[in-house]
Amino acid sequence: MEITGHEATGLSVDRLVTVEIKTGGRPGRGIIPILYEAALKITGGRAISLVAAEKMVERVKAGDNVILMTGMGAMPFMPRGETDGPPGVASLARAVSHGLRALPLITTSSRDWDAVRDTVRAAGLAVMEYEEAKQTTARSAVMLPFPYTDEEEAKKAAASMMDQYNPKAVASLELFGPNKKGVKHFGTGIAVEKDGQKFPRLEYFFHEANSRGILTIGCLDLGNEMGSGTIEDTVRKIVPNADVCQCPCQAGMACAVKAEVAFPASVSNWAGYAITAMVAYLLGKPDVLQDTDTERRMIEACAMNGSVDGVKGAPIASVDGIRTQTQQSLIDILHHIIESGLSGMGIAGMTDK
Repeated sequence: MEITGHEATGLSVDRLVTVEIKTGGRPGRGIIPILYEAALKITGGRAISLVAAEKMVERVKAGDNVILMTGMGAMPFMPRGETDGPPGVASLARAVSHGLRALPLITTSSRDWDAVRDTVRAAGLAVMEYEEAKQTTARSAVMLPFPYTDEEEAKKAAASMMDQYNPKAVASLELFGPNKKGVKHFGTGIAVEKDGQKFPRLEYFFHEANSRGILTIGCLDLGNEMGSGTIEDTVRKIVPNADVCQCPCQAGMACAVKAEVAFPASVSNWAGYAITAMVAYLLGKPDVLQDTDTERRMIEACAMNGSVDGVKGAPIASVDGIRTQTQQSLIDILHHIIESGLSGMGIAGMTDK
């Protein structure tokens, strides 16, 4: 495969967001590169960030709707969700609104709601009701409640909402996904829905979108998240608790729900950032990707609403054990990569393709 300027930029972005720098309390190192290589085979070796961005730019036009989802809010570990998830969705919302001039429709569980809403606001979007958001010239997003935990109710509600809003893409980021028996798990292999706790069946948006030929994107970092079913065999082989879990179902924590594009990254947020960066690159508008100050505000807004760092177990401004300054540095490097690609200059001043 010829490495063009687009491909070189995308591969650089992918390499950056798949560097494993998480601290303790996580499964062993070496998992993400293997998951990424499995997902890369599905794109024919083309950079996943570029493929996802190309599909979004091709299919989503001004005035269209895009459904974005996240959610890890569940007792006892993450009663208000975690800081990995809302910032990634907020970044993708920027790609949709600031970049594609479309409308992001965001849904999550009730436990994650406040953190997601305020993180999206910190990203530079007004959170409005749908009818106003369709009329305003301001960059905006809509929060859509989806409280349905019953399977039949969720299936009907998702189909009805897909009919109503006619989204051109559905993307999830760090969202509990069911295994082959329909059971959702924490990364430790413990079932999410126990002691009467129920989690909304957001997977039906993916089922509906996949059946209708609508673009689906799943951003993940372990294999219990939506979209991991695309590389389920690999997840089950290499991720602890993926094939045999620590709950009575014994069917593993590997999510069985597939996506058209699955993007494993070291932190799920980073997969979202990578896609936003490549949408910005393809549009020639680097400021579609949040700047470093906005990144800090996003993480702080998330933590201030009680979302925990999933490694440290505290509502602090860090993500998966990685401090805010490092998250900001990643954003800075992403900007350098795409701005360098847009400069049009290759080695020794030669024009890039």
